[in-house]
Amino acid sequence: MMTMINLTTHAGDNKMKIVHVQSVLPQEDVVALKEKAGESSIKEAISKAVYHYLNCKNEEL
Repeated sequence: MMTMINLTTHAGDNKMKIVHVQSVLPQEDVVALKEKAGESSIKEAISKAVYHYLNCKNEEL
C-alpha cells in the first residue's frame, strides 16, 4: 500500500515549507493507526501520529 500525504505546519503567521512525504506501509498498520488516532483518513492519522511523536515528552524511543 502506497501512502502519500502533505503536511503543512504553521508558526504564527509564518508558514513553513510544505513537504510531500511518501511511505509504503502494511495495510494492517494503517488500519490500526487510523483506529488508534481516531481518524477516518490516512492523512490525518499519520499527521496526528507524527506531531504526537515530535511533541512527546518521553525521551526514550
